[in-house]
Amino acid sequence: MARRRAARRERPVVRGVFWRELALVIVCVEALIFILSFDPTVLNVFDLTKASFTHGVAWALLGALIVIALGDGVRIPASPLFVAFFALVATEIVTTITAENQYVALYGEVGRYLGLTTHAVLALIAVAIAVSIDYPRRTSWLAWTIGAGATLAGLYAIQQATGHDPVRWVDLDPRFRPFATFGNPDFYGQFLAVVATACAAVLVFARQRVWVVGIVVLLAVLNVALMLVVQTRGSFLGIAAGALVIAVLWLRRAGLSRRALTRFALASAVAALALVVTLVATPLGGRLLDIGRGIGLRDRVLLYQSAFQMFLDHPFLGVGFENFAVAYPRYQQAEWFAVAGMNTTNTSAHDWILHVAATTGAVGLLANVALLGAFAFHAWRRARDPDAAGVIVALAAVAAFYGSGLVLPGAQSIQWIPWVCVGVALASELRSARVVMAIPPLRLPAILQLLIVIGLASVAFGQVGSLEANRAAKAAEAALGGANSARAVDMARTATTVDPGRAAYWNDLGRALELVPDLSGARAAYRQATTRSPYTPAFWWNLGGVELELAKQNEPGAREAAYEAMRRALAADPQNPDSFDRFAHIQLALADYSGAIESERRAIALFPTVPGYYTFASEAAHQLGDSATAIAFLRQGVAALNSNDLRITLARRLIEANRLPEARQVLSDVLVVEPTNAAALDLQKQIGAQ
Repeated sequence: MARRRAARRERPVVRGVFWRELALVIVCVEALIFILSFDPTVLNVFDLTKASFTHGVAWALLGALIVIALGDGVRIPASPLFVAFFALVATEIVTTITAENQYVALYGEVGRYLGLTTHAVLALIAVAIAVSIDYPRRTSWLAWTIGAGATLAGLYAIQQATGHDPVRWVDLDPRFRPFATFGNPDFYGQFLAVVATACAAVLVFARQRVWVVGIVVLLAVLNVALMLVVQTRGSFLGIAAGALVIAVLWLRRAGLSRRALTRFALASAVAALALVVTLVATPLGGRLLDIGRGIGLRDRVLLYQSAFQMFLDHPFLGVGFENFAVAYPRYQQAEWFAVAGMNTTNTSAHDWILHVAATTGAVGLLANVALLGAFAFHAWRRARDPDAAGVIVALAAVAAFYGSGLVLPGAQSIQWIPWVCVGVALASELRSARVVMAIPPLRLPAILQLLIVIGLASVAFGQVGSLEANRAAKAAEAALGGANSARAVDMARTATTVDPGRAAYWNDLGRALELVPDLSGARAAYRQATTRSPYTPAFWWNLGGVELELAKQNEPGAREAAYEAMRRALAADPQNPDSFDRFAHIQLALADYSGAIESERRAIALFPTVPGYYTFASEAAHQLGDSATAIAFLRQGVAALNSNDLRITLARRLIEANRLPEARQVLSDVLVVEPTNAAALDLQKQIGAQ
């Protein structure tokens, strides 16, 4: 009888351990998904795949945490680290509510998907780690999982670098800068820096068996070698920041004895030698030295200026959580297009400090800095504890992450790293943190606990829809490229039906309907796109274009609607010269020649290196009957670009104006550079060479 009573008393403890271990297993699965998952059959191969699967698995994790909370009771701890963690989550919620575009704040911009839903999953992972690893007992579960994921990703990167990638990538050749399962060499380089730093911290602070030390050394060497091949400059900053944290905490742990300082000096000398070798003898070193020569920096300077101005205009709560892409077009400089290419944009400030400041303001920046400060203070305070290795490794990894993040954007494949590390710190702090509120446990039958987890896990099937819609969007774009209008309409309509919140899907539907042609349907689709993403000028361009076609059919109100669409495009991105150029095309088609001239004049003022702007401005002036202005635009273009194509057009305008001597001189200038230019020779023959 006594034995049966003892067994009954032990069962809740066993079940509690089981659910904690299950929660930690789910966290490990999440980490592997973030690192390894991708799907080449969808349009957004990497980030959406990772987001969809991790969001789905998070429901099962939530179920496990609910069972743990019901079985053990809920305790709300209060310490600087926990308060900072709660404050950060609260700040993200508040700035989602105040965001310019709440849909983007909730779900993230296309290509990133780092909205509040993703951060809720990451916060859930941090909480799960805090309550499940029984610090430091199960910390190694995370270490082995991340190490295994890094190894598999590294093997795939080697496969890419050697030209044996089974996947054919259209827009990037991975042989030169492998990106493994991360989709971008910059993201992969940041991950490599974090793993290499964590390995170094393990070797310095954790006592392990010889065979474990050997594995860690091999993993460190693999990641450092790949980091040099991937050539992500930010990874160097990550290694430097991580090394600084390791050095400071090692001195804290070892003390300032003569022996310790001697060892520290020797390690510093080795690190300095490694730096010199890296700069002199590796491709990464070459890219780092380019910075000193000012190569490849202007785009970052322009981007940082835009982000800082965004913060100055919204200093308290920013433009809204993950709303950088929403506000950026209004702050984009015309020079950006000359440096980075026409109609390019940004979803991140490429600097985590500026990104946080621009999107969540001083409140968000303070919350992030407070959490990092509380983390660092906790690690410093615990550095001399016998079991401090886990939290020190986590802090070193966070330092490497944010060090790299000073010049890199975030992504699904790496944004989980600081949350996992914070979870380890919370687990360490949980043992001694003061509890300010406690809810007593509620004993539930085992079958009910299982049903809670299974019931919530079943919600994961709803996450498949985003992938299905994205797969349909990819098929729609392929059909558009192949001019298969019927299939493009079917696939685009499927995408908008399954996931109606994404503006890009509606834009594709509009493009497909234009091919049918169904101009009214296309207009409705474009209106849906501009409603969801009014900050994207291309969607307004497309709406303006279809309104123009309807105006040509004398549909009432279409002319005014075309003008309004282009005005909205200009308001969304006032420094984009293409918006003025496209407006000019619409104005010319509607016989508004003076308006077309003025629009092209503004396009030229913003971006004077596009020959087409001068040609079209000249055509508008020609249609207006102003030959002097038509010729003046072309002369301006020739002076700015030294273009023979513009000279040929100028010669034609001069001939039309019966200014033959000037035309002969222009043609002579062409033939000096291109003696066999057929157009120049033909015109010269027409007017004579006198």
